[in-house]
This record gives sequence, structure tokens and C-alpha cells, in this order.
Amino acid sequence: MPDLVLIASLFGGLLVMVLAGNFLVSGSVSIAERLGVSPLVAGIFIVGFGTSAPEMIVSVDAALEGRPGLALGNIVGSNIANVFLVLSLPALIAPVTAGGIGEGRALVTMLLATALWIGITTLMPLSPLVGICFLLLVVAYSGITFIQARRAVAAGRDPGVTPEEDPHVPMWRALIYVPLGIVGLFLGAHFVIEGGVGIAHVYQVPEEYIGLSLLAIGTSLPEVGAGVVAAFRRQGEVLIGNVLGSNIFNLLGAGGIVALFGPVQVAPTFQQYDHWAMGLAALILALIILTKARIGRLAGLLLLLVYAVYIYGLISGFNLLGLFQPSAA
Repeated sequence: MPDLVLIASLFGGLLVMVLAGNFLVSGSVSIAERLGVSPLVAGIFIVGFGTSAPEMIVSVDAALEGRPGLALGNIVGSNIANVFLVLSLPALIAPVTAGGIGEGRALVTMLLATALWIGITTLMPLSPLVGICFLLLVVAYSGITFIQARRAVAAGRDPGVTPEEDPHVPMWRALIYVPLGIVGLFLGAHFVIEGGVGIAHVYQVPEEYIGLSLLAIGTSLPEVGAGVVAAFRRQGEVLIGNVLGSNIFNLLGAGGIVALFGPVQVAPTFQQYDHWAMGLAALILALIILTKARIGRLAGLLLLLVYAVYIYGLISGFNLLGLFQPSAA
């Protein structure tokens, strides 16, 4: 039976992340309003990057400890969970509408990052050169997006943060809220991961499964916490930007840093199953954004069901590539 300390760590971390998510969303939207940029940019950069910090730190720690399965599983599993959990759980509270200003550019970058990750890891191990290229891409994307967002607001194409979205937090307080929220999310995620991994080890679960499931869910909980708060406040652009930004920073940022310690060989299970699920998640997110869909409770439940099916296939060791291979006579 799992230690009570591990259980307390798991649920205590969840509570910390919910509170920290409130600070992060409040502060980031206020800063966006003062800088003259849209809630989407706040979601992509401040919320998206801030809530991706646990994935980066966990993945780097795992790589340094010589556990690439844990590091890569955390990155891939988090991108899957970001779409199926981070979008679905807030939608059960309040509907979320996609299709805001700037989402198309972020979507293209997310799809490109996903395709690059799957293509490169299929052909060769992650090397330091690949890591440098990934990090340069995320820096270039960040700079271009911020500049274009400022121009869109100045030209009147993007209204920025509306009075209904502005939480009226003073600038000095917002500057405290954002780092406090990021630190709180990081600490909460740490407790969740410690508890979750400890419980998993009690039952002797392989590290790839831990990375793709427990660690992925644990490190995606900051996005869930920030997304739930954004849904309560009807800040759909922050939620969508959070998912897009997190997925971009996970692959190009966390993945790029892990690759610097390479070469890192990707286990066969990723090509056989998990990369397919990550590609499907990216395509579903693209469909939602391109059709400007309204994600309500029914859509949220469907996304949760898809994620449950994915977890079942992971536990069952399902091999999609095996479906296309001829059976032995």
C-alpha cells in the first residue's frame, strides 16, 4: 500500500497548483493589458512558458540521471495531456471558443514543432545539434510573435485585453503575482510528481509508462490549474494560448535542452504508439482552432474519453505499427 506521505504529497501539490494558477492568470492578463498585447500572447508566453517549467526541469533532471525514457515520455505525454485534459477539464466548467487573434500563427508553429519532433526522432537520435536548432527556433518564434502582436494592437486589428478580461490588478501586484504563480506551480508540480512517482514505484511500473502517464499528467497540472481559472473568467484565448504555448515550449524548449545532453535514443514504444497519439492531439487542436469551434461540456467529455482510450492503449502495450505489418505465416 502506498505511503500516506506520498498520497499527501500528491493531493497537496494539486491544491498548491490551483491557487498558483489563479495568481498566474491574474498577473499575466494584467501585464498583457499594460504592455498593449492580447490575452493570447499572455497565454502563449507568460502562462504557456511558465506552466511548461515543470516539464523542462523534470525532463532535464531525468536526462542528467541517465533516464531518457522518463525525460522523453514526460515531453510527449505532456503534449498529449495538454490537448485532451487541459482543454477538456476547463470546458466542463465553462464553454471555450477558439479562433482568436494570432492563434493561426501559434498553431502553425505547434504543428511544425510536432512534425519536426516525430520526423527527427524516427530517423535518428536527438543530438546536441538538433537541440541547438530547436532552441533557436523557439527563440525566433517568441520574438516574431511578440513583435507582430504589438503591431496588431497598434493597428487596431487586435483589441488587446478587454475591460471584462482585465482583472484590475495593479502593475506592482501583477509583477508579484506572475513569479509567485510560476514558483507555486513549480513547487506544486514537484510534490505531485514526488507523490505520483513514489506510488508508481511501489507497483513497479516501467519508467516510460511513468513518464507518459503519471509524470505527464503531473507536469500538465499547472496548465490545468491555469486553464480552469481562465475558464471561470471566460478568458478562452488565455486557455488556447496556454495549450499552444506549452506544446511549443515542451517540444522545442524542453526537448531542445534534453537533446543537448544527447545523443538520446528514442525507445520503440514512441514510434509504435505515443507519437501517433501526439500527432492526433495536434490535429484535433488544429481542427478546433481552424473551425473556431466552441468547446462545451459534451466536447470536453469526448476529449476526456479519447484520453482514457489512449491511457488504456498505453497500459495494454498497444502497437499501431503492428497493424500494418504482415503477420508471420
